[in-house]
Amino acid sequence: MDSFDICIAGAGVAGLALAHRLAERMPTASIVILEQESSFGQHTSSRLSEVIHAGIYYPEGSLKARLCVAGKQALYRFCETYQVPYRNIGKLIISQHKADPGLEQLKAKGHRNGVEDLQLWDQERLLQAEPNLQAAAALYSPSTGILDSHHFMATLLRLAETAGVTYAARTEVTTIHPIDSGFDVETK
Repeated sequence: MDSFDICIAGAGVAGLALAHRLAERMPTASIVILEQESSFGQHTSSRLSEVIHAGIYYPEGSLKARLCVAGKQALYRFCETYQVPYRNIGKLIISQHKADPGLEQLKAKGHRNGVEDLQLWDQERLLQAEPNLQAAAALYSPSTGILDSHHFMATLLRLAETAGVTYAARTEVTTIHPIDSGFDVETK
């Protein structure tokens, strides 16, 4: 029976990022990631849109909004540092109306959430960037981007393993029982 200080069930983006961060912050802790599949990221994490969101849609001042804005900046730094393929391509939220209060409200909401780079574009500016687009106005979010999520997860796993994390693929968690010293995690 193996014993670890920390057991993480699931090697998706969240599990791998958690393992990487814990290994950095707790270098003497023994950490294991248990993954039921033959490889990491085979469930939800492999079906994500791969978008790096700016943080404009979440409720104002919410934890989601704060984490999205801070996470976006941290994710771009991580991608730069570890050569994870990404592109800061921006995003256009378009409207068929010249004066769309929805775009202005979304811009104001984004600013209140800490997204300072949003720009309202009129049709002339919009057509300079996208001449084949038929729209009257847009909200441009230059800090929205995309990344290679598989490469991102592979990098997180490599960094975690380099820091001493044990990765156990094909290891399904079947039950977890509390015991005096923590938890007994049964696998198959």
